[in-house]
Amino acid sequence: MTLNSVRDIEFVGEIEWDGKAIVVGAATPFGHVSCRIPRETIHALPVYSDALEREIRLERHLILERLAPALRTKISTSGAGEPVDLWPWEIRRACPAAVASASPTDQEAPGNMPEAMEKPQPS
Repeated sequence: MTLNSVRDIEFVGEIEWDGKAIVVGAATPFGHVSCRIPRETIHALPVYSDALEREIRLERHLILERLAPALRTKISTSGAGEPVDLWPWEIRRACPAAVASASPTDQEAPGNMPEAMEKPQPS
């Protein structure tokens, strides 16, 4: 299946976390597709790199929103009705902005890094 536009793909139904992956359905012009975003893919996003199961369950909607462009790209190139798993290397390739767009945590924000980790400033 090759779609003319990834805009033809809409995520439908519940966004579930089964403890191993976020599972969601997608509607395409060619039918329904079951999609999985495994924990290792979620952990590839800097803001979720050490997310606990509870955090992933609570933020599954935001995680899907961030990964939707890469997931749509993968769905658009897969076989009609074929289940899709989104892997970490695919989000880096499909949309590096999804990985880079994670806002820094307080700990990662400039000025909050331990002195040993701060980069020396040119004189």
